[in-house]
Formats: sequence, C-alpha cells, structure tokens
Amino acid sequence: MLLGQLLISRGHVVDADLQLALQEQEDNGSTRLRIGAILIRHGLISEATLYECLAAQLELPVWNRTNQSEILERALNSLNESYALPESLARRWEAFVSPSANDGLLLVARDPLLTELAEYLQHRSGGRRLESMLATGQDLAAALSSLYSDASRTDAALGGHRDLRQLAQDAPIVEFVASMLARGTDLGASDIHIEPGEGEFAVRYRVDGGLRQTELHPRQKFDAVSSRIKLIAGLDIAERRLPQDGRFSTRAAGIETEVRVSVIPGVHGESAVLRLLPKTAQRRFRLDALGLEDDHLLLLNRWLEQPDGIILVTGPTGSGKSTTLYAALAATDIEHTRVLTVEDPVEYQLPGITQFQVQSDIGFSFPAALRAILRHDPDTIMIGEIRDTETARIAIQASLTGHKVLSTLHTNDAASAFVRLADMGVEPFLLAASVRGVVAQRLIRRLCRHCAVPLALEEIPPLLSDAATRTGLTRSNYLGRAATGCAQCTGSGYRGRVGVHEFLPTTDALRQKLSRGDFSPHDLRACEPEGFRSLQHDALLKFWRGETSLPEVLSLPTAEMVADSPV
Repeated sequence: MLLGQLLISRGHVVDADLQLALQEQEDNGSTRLRIGAILIRHGLISEATLYECLAAQLELPVWNRTNQSEILERALNSLNESYALPESLARRWEAFVSPSANDGLLLVARDPLLTELAEYLQHRSGGRRLESMLATGQDLAAALSSLYSDASRTDAALGGHRDLRQLAQDAPIVEFVASMLARGTDLGASDIHIEPGEGEFAVRYRVDGGLRQTELHPRQKFDAVSSRIKLIAGLDIAERRLPQDGRFSTRAAGIETEVRVSVIPGVHGESAVLRLLPKTAQRRFRLDALGLEDDHLLLLNRWLEQPDGIILVTGPTGSGKSTTLYAALAATDIEHTRVLTVEDPVEYQLPGITQFQVQSDIGFSFPAALRAILRHDPDTIMIGEIRDTETARIAIQASLTGHKVLSTLHTNDAASAFVRLADMGVEPFLLAASVRGVVAQRLIRRLCRHCAVPLALEEIPPLLSDAATRTGLTRSNYLGRAATGCAQCTGSGYRGRVGVHEFLPTTDALRQKLSRGDFSPHDLRACEPEGFRSLQHDALLKFWRGETSLPEVLSLPTAEMVADSPV
C-alpha cells in the first residue's frame, strides 16, 4: 500500500489533504520532497505518526535512541572503520552505520532508500550483510551530535554569518516545529514546554495535567527553534532579555489550533511554553460533556434559566473553570439575548458572542471593560476572573440590576468563595442577594479503558467505604478498577480527564448566615443542603462506576483539608 493510502486508512489524514500534498510534490519538479516531509511541514501529521506508518509500509523497525542506545555505542566505537560515514555525508543523508549483532552492518537512516546512500554502502560494506532501520529526524540529530562530538560548537559556529531569521526558515527547523506541534496534538497535550540546558534542550508535553514525554535535542539547534517559534508568534527574535507573549494559528495533526506563546529568558536561553487551544475544542463546550452528575446538571441549568444573579466557578489554575464557563455560555439563548465577555486572554472564540480582551497596559482593565460593556445593553456577562475589589463590586451591582453574571474565583471549595468576596470588601448582605450558587471543581484522570483491571472492594479505605454507603452506593453496583499501563496510554494507566464538582446553592439558610456578616467556611458548610456532595464524594461516584482510580479520589481535598488550608 502506498504511504498516502496507508495514512488515510489509519485515519491520520483525509484524501483532500493528501491530494494537496501530492500537487505540491509535483510542482517542485526534480527537487520534489517526499510526501511525508510535505505532510509534516504543513502540520498534518507528526514525525512519530509518519514513521509508525513507514515502518508498517517498508516492514522496517524504527530505531529509538533511548531504548536502543547500544546501537549508537557500537557506531561510536567503529567510527574509524571504512564503512563508517564521514561527518559531512552523515549529516547530508541523516544516517549512521553500526556493526550489527550478527557480524553484518546496520544502517540507521531517516530515509534508508536514498539511492546515493545505498550505492555508497555497497562499495564500502566489503560484502557484509546490510540491514536497515528507520529513525526520526529528531533522534538522528541527537545521535549525530553524539557521534561527531559537536556539542562544543557554539551557536555562532552553527549559524556562521547567517541571520537567525534565515535559520528559522530552514526546512529542517520548519519541520521540527511543525512535527512538535503535531506530536502535542496527537498526545492530547495542553502545553508544550521547551527548556534549554547547558548541552541540550528538552521538549516536554503536559498531558492530563502532568508533564511527560521528554525529548532531548542538541543545544545547537535551540536558537533556530526558538527563533522559529518567536517568528511565527509575531515576537521580536532579536530580543532575548525580556519576557514576551504572542500567539499564532496553525494546523497541527490536521486540527486547526490556536497557540499561545510565552517566552522568558533563563540562564541557558529562553524558555518557551506553548499553550495548545484546538479550535475544534468548541465541540466540547456542552454542559453534558463536563462530567456533571444528573442532579448537578439539573441545578446548573436551573441557575442559568434565571435572568439575573451571579454564578461562580471556583478552583485552582488548570481545574477546567474556563471550560465550564464556555459550556454555560454555549448553552445560553444567544439568538434572543446579548452575551458579552471580558477575558484575559480570550482562549476560545464562540460564535454569536461578543468577546473583549483586557489590555491593562493601555488602561482597559477588568473594571474599565465592565463599566464599558454595561453600556452595551448586555443580558449575560462573563468575567474571566474576579481579581480585585472593584471588579467584584461592579459584578455584584450588574447582577442586582437585572444582568446574569458568570465568573471564576481561586478558592479551595465552594463555601470559601463567599469568604473571599467578603474579604475583598463586598458587603455580605449583597452576596446573599446576588449569588445564585457556587460550583467548585477539579479535574481527575480517567482510567485507560484498554488496561484498567478490577479492584477488590475490600481494598477501599474504611472512611471512603463509609462515605460510599452514605452516598447510596452499594456492593451490587460496584465496578471499581485500578490503573496498570499499556501502549495505548503510554504506560500511565490513564487517558483523558473528567471534572468532579461540588454545588453550593444560595439557600434561605445560607442567606441568613451571610446576612449576619460574621461567618467562616465551616459556618457556611453547615448550611449545605440535603444531597450535597463534596469534591471527593463526587469523585467517589465515578470511581464506583469504574471511570477513575482510588488514588485520584484520595488526591482530592476533604472538608477537613479545606478547613485547615488558607482561603
């Protein structure tokens, strides 16, 4: 099967993308690139995906420099042999030769089918049996760096008199960055971290809340990679002393993606973080896709149906608060109501909704933006975050004058949101009159459906077992499982995340407690209505159904932990 057909059959590309790549290949004439290189350059697939398919097509193994380092060691020990590739040819062909275990020769190459390479080795092999292995450009760059000891080269020696802008536009660097972005999309990463060191730089991907999949690359490539990222993000590539922020749109693994870039100078160079915001992610903005239990979903819809009042979503950074707000906005009747947002930054653009980006450096802060949009006749206002007293008071006043307000706070649990607002200077009686309810949330990892194994009920700690009984969970409906790890989840045992929530509605009892003006989170938790579930208890339901693991449940704060921690 041709490579293009194989990629289509495995769902990596669609026929239209393949035809465009084939046309570009034809247009290049005698200097035309391989179809895989074109697909990588356009961000349609990652290099890892390409070589996975090439391995199947050519029936060749793929060399991994981490797990098969002994091959590189043998090549290093045989650099003086007649069959070894001189540095200039090794770099031109992106290949090296190593003695094989059966007294033959092993060619490790990005493209072992190159005619020039094959002819060279035929003359140099001395009749020894030749085997081939594929290797990605990233693995080969690191291998050649080790073989030819170029770690001592300076950045200036690499570039000579060439301009950084020119280096950033070289085909290998363009392919490297495009493949890195596609790899992040393949893994479902939320962020890509590029961290320079003294002799190399690392690329790490944040997947399901944790950093993993570390790739190490030669330090000599770093300046060109950094300049490429800064160039497409609209940043000043000559400025290396100050932090810079930018963004760009790209196509990564066939998905239109908005990328936010943050660059900060460090001891060994500029550290960069790329936040991946797939534009197709707006499909996720459905309330029924957030992991809400049926009673919570019913309560949230009831709050959203009200024409006024404040709905607050709380939790630490990375707990999915923005996703919940966007899902709430997507559920709003935008055809008959006016919906405005004030955000810093605008992460996703929603159709039918007017969104404003805060620009504090020119005086367009949250309070200034709120005062301005209140003159735009809004029905629903979303505030990215209540950060100060002035923003909090304007939000309260807007809700009391007939507007529905949605916003976020950084607190440990739902009850602490009222304490935080009171500490900001908002009068407690105004909180009682304006807040409809508070949602506290966290994200926990889902078990990989391919490798999770059953967990005996007896292994559950007694405290959680008692909590399950109080929540109405029984032995007959127990489906608890534990994480193991497989190739599908890259050995983590988990794949994807789901939200857990606690909902605190502003009941009459809670309003009375707030109106007295002297309260603590513990006092407000005493007003929790019947059926209230803490974050840990909500996660327990998902564990009981086999969706998550026991360690994920135990990682969530209990009421006692919240009481002991600062608000």
